[in-house]
Amino acid sequence: MSSTGLSGPGYELVVRVRSALERWRMLGGGETVIVAVSGGPDSTCLLDVLMRQSEALSLRLEVAHVDHGLQQQSADIAAQVSARVAEAGLDAHVIRLSGLEGPNLQARARTLRYGFFETLAQKLAAHRIATGHTLDDRVETTLGRLIHGAPPEVLAGIPPVDGLRIRPLIGIRRGEARAYCEERGLSFFDDPANDDDRFERVAVRNEVVTVIERRWGPGAVRAMGASSERLWEDARALENLAGRIYAGIAESSENRVTFERSALGPLDRALRRRLLQLAVGRLRDRSGGIEAALDALDEQEGESSGRALDFSLAGEGVITVSAAEVRVARGHAES
Repeated sequence: MSSTGLSGPGYELVVRVRSALERWRMLGGGETVIVAVSGGPDSTCLLDVLMRQSEALSLRLEVAHVDHGLQQQSADIAAQVSARVAEAGLDAHVIRLSGLEGPNLQARARTLRYGFFETLAQKLAAHRIATGHTLDDRVETTLGRLIHGAPPEVLAGIPPVDGLRIRPLIGIRRGEARAYCEERGLSFFDDPANDDDRFERVAVRNEVVTVIERRWGPGAVRAMGASSERLWEDARALENLAGRIYAGIAESSENRVTFERSALGPLDRALRRRLLQLAVGRLRDRSGGIEAALDALDEQEGESSGRALDFSLAGEGVITVSAAEVRVARGHAES
């Protein structure tokens, strides 16, 4: 790792990251931060940038590395990351995973990886977990989710802050992070999985983003990143508004939430959807039942009578729409 300090090569990128830290209130000073370092250019850049600001912000940095055991050289990469981190005077916490072969490889690896980070954060009483996600990651995630018809709050992609997790490089292009490492003389490793089109994000990058950038230039990627950011901001605003409305009109009992139709009537469909999502909670495949119930509400708008209609929530509950109320029964409660 390179020496710390704000001045010197890469100074412009350091300043941009510092602005992101302040804008999104990622760090206020004095925090213990788990820095996730894979050994690739993005996370190598992230660690070096945070090291250069650690004195000014009174940060305590702890490095976490996950050896997924999927490459022949993964153990060597873990050893070299640990050695470089030790040379920089930091502690490296390394774990090796096994048994990741098979379907949904990236999703399972991500779940285990973040589980390790969160366990480590709890053990070390860390305030934040910093990952090296870039603007490119954010755009690729948004486009991938758009392909699958994701709702706005999911379509917004990777947020700058998510609980303990922070993404200081969220406004930095992937190429800029690589150029920073080269300018600073930092060694890094290229993961072959980043060129494997079997993984959706790689396919989106190579077959969608590359074509867009070739046709409209690099400004198009930044424009899409700005759209992702606005989607995230709008989604948060709607979620906060829905939460306040929910607190005022929802009548809750064990496994059941009821809304008066008269309270839902003046609301736009987007707010109605979020109120039903809050009532339903974390159920799989919930959107089908919610959308059908919303359609019924739209079709029955202005009617004062009619039979009650039931809409299944993937076998884990029922939404009942009647002339007087909308009732959400969770679990296997009877309507």
